[in-house]
Amino acid sequence: MKVDADFTKEYPDGDTTAAEPFATLIRAGQALSAEVDRAMLATFGVAQSVLNSLAVIDGEATALTPSEVGERTFTSSGTMTGTLDALEYEGWVRRVPNPDDRRSVLIEITDEGKAVADRFLPGIRALEKAVLADLTATERATLLKLLAKVLGSAAAVAAADPIPLEGRRNRPKRLR
Repeated sequence: MKVDADFTKEYPDGDTTAAEPFATLIRAGQALSAEVDRAMLATFGVAQSVLNSLAVIDGEATALTPSEVGERTFTSSGTMTGTLDALEYEGWVRRVPNPDDRRSVLIEITDEGKAVADRFLPGIRALEKAVLADLTATERATLLKLLAKVLGSAAAVAAADPIPLEGRRNRPKRLR
């Protein structure tokens, strides 16, 4: 995404070399997430969040609690309940009593859920290849290193007090 030529005049504390990649990363992430969701809906009739949870459940050797699934998918407990309801409705998981805590349940993947995971996870690999097809192996490696740095910086910013969203702006005449 390109910013206007008068960007630094309007935002004296801004930096085009930060604003452009930041906005582009957000757009790229949204576009990738939207395409994964579109493919999952078209193929399986459920949203990305449902299949992401199925992948987490499938990836474990033992059953998980709903809280553990939620933690691994960054999903709130209320949303996780609906997600697990959807997975159970499809017949892909089942809730079973937790032998260690009678107030809790464990989530087990069914054979049908395993079959779905065995279809959609390879499909994600095909989508990844298609989206990154225009990048060479070297460009992909460079991108991965750069994204790791961005994620590290994002984690450091997130660990600190929130940055106040305030600053200087010289409102252009066209926006008055």
